[in-house]
Amino acid sequence: MSKIQPLNRQFISNIDTHKAITDAKRNLILSILKSTTTKREARNYLTKYQNQFDFANIKFTKTKNDDPLSQRDNQRELFINRFLNQKNPFTNIYNEDETKLTKIPLRLAIFKIKFPSITTTQWKGIAETFKRLITLGISPIILLDYDHLPEDSFRQNELYMIDQASKMLNILGKPEEQGDLKATILRSLFTTTQGNPTINSLESILIPLYQGVIPIIQPIVYNTGSTKQEFLRCDKLLYSLCEALIEQRTTNLLSIEKIVLIDPIGGIPSIERNQTSHVFINLSQEYSEILSELYIGHIGPKDRDLHVENLNSMNSILTFIMEKSGNDETTGIITTPEILSINNDQLNPIIYNVLTDRSIISSSLPSANKRTPKVSTTIIKKGVNVQVFNHSDFNKEFSMDYLFENGLVEKEKLVSLLNDSFGKTLQVDDYFKRINKNLATFILVGDYDGAAILTWEESEGDKIAYLDKFAIAKRNQGLPGLADIIFKIILQSHPTELIWRSRKNNPVNKWYFERCCGCMSSPESQWKIFYTGDIFDKRIDRFKRSEPLEKGLVNIGEKLKKYSAICESIVPSFK
Repeated sequence: MSKIQPLNRQFISNIDTHKAITDAKRNLILSILKSTTTKREARNYLTKYQNQFDFANIKFTKTKNDDPLSQRDNQRELFINRFLNQKNPFTNIYNEDETKLTKIPLRLAIFKIKFPSITTTQWKGIAETFKRLITLGISPIILLDYDHLPEDSFRQNELYMIDQASKMLNILGKPEEQGDLKATILRSLFTTTQGNPTINSLESILIPLYQGVIPIIQPIVYNTGSTKQEFLRCDKLLYSLCEALIEQRTTNLLSIEKIVLIDPIGGIPSIERNQTSHVFINLSQEYSEILSELYIGHIGPKDRDLHVENLNSMNSILTFIMEKSGNDETTGIITTPEILSINNDQLNPIIYNVLTDRSIISSSLPSANKRTPKVSTTIIKKGVNVQVFNHSDFNKEFSMDYLFENGLVEKEKLVSLLNDSFGKTLQVDDYFKRINKNLATFILVGDYDGAAILTWEESEGDKIAYLDKFAIAKRNQGLPGLADIIFKIILQSHPTELIWRSRKNNPVNKWYFERCCGCMSSPESQWKIFYTGDIFDKRIDRFKRSEPLEKGLVNIGEKLKKYSAICESIVPSFK
């Protein structure tokens, strides 16, 4: 009887353990599905992060190999042992049958945090955010930013930093329960010669990460020339850290997923959004324009310099990572400590971006609309190249033939994009014959990843811009920001008046409706007609103030008749 009781207890313990793991899996998956908007987002996240979860046997896709070394925790233990035994941890992994196994990479998010303005309450919220990120498969690294300190006394600054780090560890680094955070302070990680910092001991960062510990890096460097410790600008250290980490990408041991700047001033301010932050920045297209905007005097010099510093830092780091990795998967995020401390998957922009790879709100939502939220967070990508061919930029006759004949647009690639995007076959000759002479704007994104064609359409003497084609290659449909990038350019090219049509059963209509001033359709028509533009702001505003219609204002009834006539008269261009 005495032997049966321990066996019984062990059996019950195994049942409890199995139930706990099953419940944890279920809760994790349900929270992911709840926080992602579309099936595509949920699938993309689970596919990318499936090996990062803290469950040895959780799987979302079929795998051919169930070897113990194919599991995350076992691989991490192997890497740590290699480090400790002074072996190269980056060599390949083989099972007992000498079959090469796929390495499970660390998915890194590097946080540069401006420390002094963060309250204890906010730190507690930030700790919960870091817990959630770790649960979702992210390994955080924290780089503390003390650039605001005076440079005249290293000793006083060092004492201040030690005191602040101790307070920080009281919240982040002293786990009381199994699920609590673990953190460690790293100092003198960098060495420098003539102001160029390098990391000589990358394992000082990697070993804590493999152990589930958050490395907190102090901005102290050892100067090999003067043999003294000193401070360097934190942006330099951030770039150096990314440089050292990205070099290990070729070993498939890690990937830099997010670069996050936590700054009390928040995201990059936008004039269009009444000084609140840009929602999304496509650096390849917008960097110079936004940099110039910061210097036109809409913010004070001190804040301007801080925003310029943040924008330049993001541009240099994301450009470097893209050149080294060959892809645009790394996302930059600039937000405030207060927002970082929000413990809600759908309201915390960093957690939401991990789950969906996009911003909380769409950047193409009209900023003038009162329903469009104001944000203090900017999402940044190195992004895609954009070419805009506008009628006003050409002295000669502007037409599709001109773009084709001068090699500005490749006809075959464009036709393939349109066929792929719409899932139908374009009637090529008839279509280009119709739009050739009345082309208004042609927008091309990337290597024919997306495009938009706008034409001039006439009705009773009025020339109106019409969005004829809005195409995104199927491989890129659902790609965060691409549709927003194109639509923003469309609105910027024709801000005064724009119309387009869509079939009534088109699932994209909800997206269109959020971006228009109005929409109409008749029961006998197969189309919904959308319209937007600055001309309607005055018209709607006049109605709100109950003032009589004055000369020169838009007659909305007449406009809608013209829009309907145009949209109903255009023959469908696909077979």
